[in-house]
Amino acid sequence: MGLPLASPVRTPTRAAARTVAVVEPGTDYAPALAARGHTPVAVATEPAPAKGAHPAGTRAQAVTHRGSLRRTAARLRDLRVDGVLAGSTRGIVLAEQVASRLGLPADPATVGQRSDRGIQHRALQVAGIPAPAGCRTDRLAEATAWWRACKPAAAVLLPTAVGAPAAPVVCQTSIDIAHAWPAVRRAAHLHSGSADVVVSEYLPGRRYTVHSTTRPAAGGRAADHRVTDLWADSYTWDGILARSELLPRHGLLARTLALYALQVLDVLGVQAGPMVCRLAFAPGRGPLLLSAAPVLVSTPADAALYAATGTDRLTSAVTSLLPEAPDPLRAMHRGQRVVRVHLHAAADSVLAPVLWGTLTQLPTVVATSPHLRAGAQARQTASSRTTAGEVVLSHRQMQAVDSDYQTIRLLEATGLYAPVPAGVPTGGAR
Repeated sequence: MGLPLASPVRTPTRAAARTVAVVEPGTDYAPALAARGHTPVAVATEPAPAKGAHPAGTRAQAVTHRGSLRRTAARLRDLRVDGVLAGSTRGIVLAEQVASRLGLPADPATVGQRSDRGIQHRALQVAGIPAPAGCRTDRLAEATAWWRACKPAAAVLLPTAVGAPAAPVVCQTSIDIAHAWPAVRRAAHLHSGSADVVVSEYLPGRRYTVHSTTRPAAGGRAADHRVTDLWADSYTWDGILARSELLPRHGLLARTLALYALQVLDVLGVQAGPMVCRLAFAPGRGPLLLSAAPVLVSTPADAALYAATGTDRLTSAVTSLLPEAPDPLRAMHRGQRVVRVHLHAAADSVLAPVLWGTLTQLPTVVATSPHLRAGAQARQTASSRTTAGEVVLSHRQMQAVDSDYQTIRLLEATGLYAPVPAGVPTGGAR
């Protein structure tokens, strides 16, 4: 039986133009949407920056949500918005509410299943789908009681809200849990308004990221989920993301991860649009969901991903919003390997011009984060969320990619990050 991976077909290279609202955009998606012929509209709870010109000659539209869904939806109707996407985890709930007001595919009543890792794990367990054992609570006593009852080898503490910018804390005793609890609880409340924390079994081993799109149900059929791309994530000894490698689509591992992710999408009630699932693979148990979020994801590797697989994730996200949308994929270029290298700066620094030039001239380097350039500031890497930036490697031979990867790590260790000149503010620009 074939998996419903997004299959390359002979279709037009550009989908029908749409007006797309991106709610709480975490990245400037507007130029990319405009370049594909779409009209972007930013929806935010704070005023957006001044409008700017787009490469396609359009101008950015912005709508500020001030608490009234009726008014926000009316403004978007005036702008003829026919698609709504969450541009970051902050925008998940509002995006579902706005889409529902506009009569677009959405289910605000179950949005917690798509924005709360504690609810996600419980929903999977109820449905009989393997998931990490854990407890969602705002009480330390309940968390330590779960620890004593389940006796995991180690536990991990995280805010229950998906996307809350807090590093996971691994605990090996109930004393560790008690020590870490106040900081994790504060972070949860600060970034999500909820003090709930998830304490769950720590799952060692490899991590994977699965991207998908869903087309809404039509003509009596169920929603159509399609996996677009899968990545293997590697971490340093202290838990910081080091590299992400595009997995071959038709290998056994990719099939196993994709099948599990499709089950997750059904259980979480995904109706339309993009989804990103972060998984662990536990020996003897298979894939287990760490978290899932219905957000639009764009990275410096987008062009390399398109060259390697025919997947344009941004176009797939837009065209998935309506059931009659054509499949935007073109013929796949098999065999191209893609690796995203996440740079690690030991301290606030600047990129040394000579070594940065050496790095960018490596044979397999095809892209870097836009803010990275010779002399640019690189902020200290304290977690996976604060890496200095990305370098994208792509080549048909994995040996060539791995050789350049090792060279990049050697450059990092031998002077790529130079001290910040005296009098220059630190912090790293983005």
